[in-house]
Amino acid sequence: MAEREFQLFTGARIQKFKIPEENLLYYAEHPAVEQDKTEEEIIRGGISNPIGGVSLDRIPRDAKVIIIVDDATRPTPAKRILPYLLEQVEKRSRNITFITAPGTHRPMTEEELDRKIGKEWMEKYRLINTDAQREEDYRYIGETEEMKTPLYIHKAVLDADYRIAVGNIGPHNVVGWSGGAKIIQPGVSGRITTEATHYAGSYEAVEEVFGNIECKARKEIDAIGGKVGLDYIANTVLDTEGKILGLFCGHYLKAHRAGVRFADRMLRPEIPRMADIVIVSAYPSCIDYWQGFKPVGFSLKGVRKGGIVIYLFDPPEGLCGNSPAHRPMLEKYLLRDEQTVRKAVAEGEVRDIVGVTNPLCHYQVLQKVQVFCVTNSLTEEECRLLRFEKFETVDTAVQTALEIMGSDAAIGVIPCGGETLVRVKEGMQ
Repeated sequence: MAEREFQLFTGARIQKFKIPEENLLYYAEHPAVEQDKTEEEIIRGGISNPIGGVSLDRIPRDAKVIIIVDDATRPTPAKRILPYLLEQVEKRSRNITFITAPGTHRPMTEEELDRKIGKEWMEKYRLINTDAQREEDYRYIGETEEMKTPLYIHKAVLDADYRIAVGNIGPHNVVGWSGGAKIIQPGVSGRITTEATHYAGSYEAVEEVFGNIECKARKEIDAIGGKVGLDYIANTVLDTEGKILGLFCGHYLKAHRAGVRFADRMLRPEIPRMADIVIVSAYPSCIDYWQGFKPVGFSLKGVRKGGIVIYLFDPPEGLCGNSPAHRPMLEKYLLRDEQTVRKAVAEGEVRDIVGVTNPLCHYQVLQKVQVFCVTNSLTEEECRLLRFEKFETVDTAVQTALEIMGSDAAIGVIPCGGETLVRVKEGMQ
């Protein structure tokens, strides 16, 4: 029997494995892009040709400028963009502050800050390494019109005259697509604001949210971006190696939507039909399961109900190390069900509402598929909490899956699960 060999990254190691040719249904890689520009040309071109009538040469002279960058859980190569961005900003003002946008994640380490921003800029300008637990750092500014979300925003962002956001666009499990105003909410928003948007969004089916720019939570965070006054964005779309395919700059809505249209072509490969078994790498969403839900959730787009997901995942920070404030909620509710969580929230028993949105999404995966987790990093107890069956190698997981699903089961492979949202080719349902 002919076999095809693969190797996928788990977050810490390369796993090699084989699949019988007769079982292989698809290998969902991103389309090859013939790039006729250097990275510098792509960055300069994006900054020089802003979308939506917004330009850095309109920054008021000597304005208090704040540059918001996402945290270590995001692949945005901000450090490679900043020299060109600051070249333009410094023509208008040198009153510049950097602020990180971790949402409810932990503050960034020195090493992470260096990788994200660079020591040169951190030594030259003020840096705020946001700590979401410091509620005194946030100020109430009212509420949104549609959902009446109470708005608590970091004071440094509110006190700025001009707000620039550097982020990345990819599929997302709460807001459809990342990037744009997401760097404001949840990035630099207080806990109460994030609870409101994420819990409201948790009522939507995750499969209807993935890649949906019109989902409820995305509409709300866009409204928040407008209310806070996000002046300018620089959003990347990346290939599987982290190279910049496109940089979309300008108006926080118009530039973002242009980036989403591009990302939809780049990050959503077509498959012939749903597989019985899908093998998915968590890369690049590998830090912990708080982030790593995305790849296993996205895999629902490529596997039939009742199928098996073989999830390659070696998170260096385990279950919830990058968002430690939420760990108690995961430990308490992952083994429960939606009805239990909704009742606990309604009765005021849940103090961390953001923390229970992960279990609420997780339940939806378990209702549709069985998950085999190939991991050396998650403990037996963490896999038990997640209701994942733990495996040491992909080969043994595939063998077990074929025994369950049948020797002729169709297998799909998604090598970059954190940034891939497959879609069934039209007319091939």
